[in-house]
Amino acid sequence: MNRTEWEQKYQEQCYVPVTREYMEALFEAVTKRAEEIHKEIYGQVDAFFQNLYMLQQNKKLDQIQTVSISFPYTSVVCGSPCLKFAVYPDYPFLDDAVIEQEFSVSWLFTGWDDYLDKLYDKAADAGMSTVIRKPYVKSQAWGIARIILKLMSTTMKYHLYGLDEMGAYQKLEKASGFKLYFGEYMDWQRIIFALPDDVDIFNCDEETDLQFCRFERAWYEDKVFDHLDLDDCRFYECTFKDCQFLESSFRDARFLGCSFLNCHLDGLKLSGSRFDGCKFEDSTMQNIQTNRSSGTTEVWLGLQGMAEFIGCLLQKTKLKNSDFTAGYFRNCQIKDAQTEACELPDSFFDCIS
Repeated sequence: MNRTEWEQKYQEQCYVPVTREYMEALFEAVTKRAEEIHKEIYGQVDAFFQNLYMLQQNKKLDQIQTVSISFPYTSVVCGSPCLKFAVYPDYPFLDDAVIEQEFSVSWLFTGWDDYLDKLYDKAADAGMSTVIRKPYVKSQAWGIARIILKLMSTTMKYHLYGLDEMGAYQKLEKASGFKLYFGEYMDWQRIIFALPDDVDIFNCDEETDLQFCRFERAWYEDKVFDHLDLDDCRFYECTFKDCQFLESSFRDARFLGCSFLNCHLDGLKLSGSRFDGCKFEDSTMQNIQTNRSSGTTEVWLGLQGMAEFIGCLLQKTKLKNSDFTAGYFRNCQIKDAQTEACELPDSFFDCIS
């Protein structure tokens, strides 16, 4: 066998089954501690922002442009996984950090050393150890570590839901265009929260980036939201009357106290979105997708974001040809709803009155 054939054999017989087992065990452990982890992360962010606020009060820190929460792989090697919180004058790592602080996240890579040992042993038992050596095994394992962090960058949004209501965050002096990033230390970074300038969806250039925009008490009537990317946007007490939403993306978006009156929602991507205290009346929702693209690692691990409907009213609303399997309905009232060719969770039927 040549090297390529050995590596393929290792992937099929060792790496894939052992990694799947490790990821499932990690996911189960994280799920069991979900509430504890949420409080820990939220508390760490609050503590860091409190420290920044104190520095600003003492005139030792100017307005904040960028905060990065990053994971240094060296902390796993040292056996003490941690997150590094840092303030930067602009994009992370282009300049030295102004302020840095580390917080422990012992739960993030639970069982990592045992996972590596199982990979070594599996390869040895299959008679591959003379070809598949430890440096190669480790390099492959770091690939799954990167996937774990990218999944965490998605879940961080959920942990920090309501960040803009956090007292420490509100007190901070933030520069225009403030951004909060998450990612690998000295590597990729993903924006998980931002404060863009105010914008009018229907009175801006086509190139305008609408992600993370905030809209408060806006009234939209006879408007067509056509092929728009409104991921991570916030809508507060907005009213949509006689509107059409066509083939648009609202992934990780938030709607609080909004009303959809005689609206037509067609082909929307809602994974990770959340509707709090919203009303849907005489509206139609069809071809709705709450799952992210099938076949991805997120689906395999069951870590995709849920589309949540919390304390909502769905009255005389039609649901057609939609996948709500990654949807969750809690404390909702569903009255006179019609469904056709839909995949619906049990929580939907629990809310029917």
